[in-house]
Amino acid sequence: MLTAVACNRSASQVEIMNQEQMVSYLIQLHIAEAQVQNLRLKKDSSKVVFDIYERHLLEKNGLSDTLFVSSYNYYLEHPIELETIYEAVVDSISVRKSIDDVVK
Repeated sequence: MLTAVACNRSASQVEIMNQEQMVSYLIQLHIAEAQVQNLRLKKDSSKVVFDIYERHLLEKNGLSDTLFVSSYNYYLEHPIELETIYEAVVDSISVRKSIDDVVK
C-alpha cells in the first residue's frame, strides 16, 4: 500500500510547464517548423535543421527536452487543458499572420 501511495505521489509531482509556458513555446515551435518548411529542403535535411532550431528554442526558453515531453504528455492526458492551449496557439499564430499580411 505504501508503494502505491509513493508511486502516485511521485507521478503527481512531475514538473510540467504551465499553460502559458506551453502556449508560448508551442507558438515558437510551430513558427520554426513553418520557417524550416519554407526552406524547401529535402526531408532529411529539414529534420536536421529543425532539430537544431528546436534545441535553440529549448535553450532560449530555459527548458529541457525532458520537461517539454513530460509536459506535453501531461496535457495529452488532460485533453480539455490541451484544447485550451492549442486554441491560444492557433489564435496567436492567426493574429501574427494577419499582422504580417497587413504589413506586406
